[in-house]
Amino acid sequence: MAEKTEMVLVSRDELQQLIGASVRCALEEYGQAQPPQETSEYYTIRQLAEKWGVSIATIWRHEKLGHIKGQRIGRRVLFPKEQIDRIKNLKATNREADKNAGKGNGKGTQTNE
Repeated sequence: MAEKTEMVLVSRDELQQLIGASVRCALEEYGQAQPPQETSEYYTIRQLAEKWGVSIATIWRHEKLGHIKGQRIGRRVLFPKEQIDRIKNLKATNREADKNAGKGNGKGTQTNE
């Protein structure tokens, strides 16, 4: 059975009201269907360096060594707050990495004083 299509003329204001009501209804349905998700925060490399009181070079080194994992977004590298908050003390990790780097490759530097 063929359905008939009917055209109805509405004013601009009526059309705006219909669209607004439809969008509000869709947003309410979407909000009910989606469980509330925790917003994920990120640190920039500068924020992370300030947070831990280390240099930006130290952050880059730890990212390169795989101690922390940044997410590349374009030219920026962002570090998930959740991951960073799990790491208690980068300075201790930094000292350990420096000790291991000096022992492992024989390129450790020494000063004669």
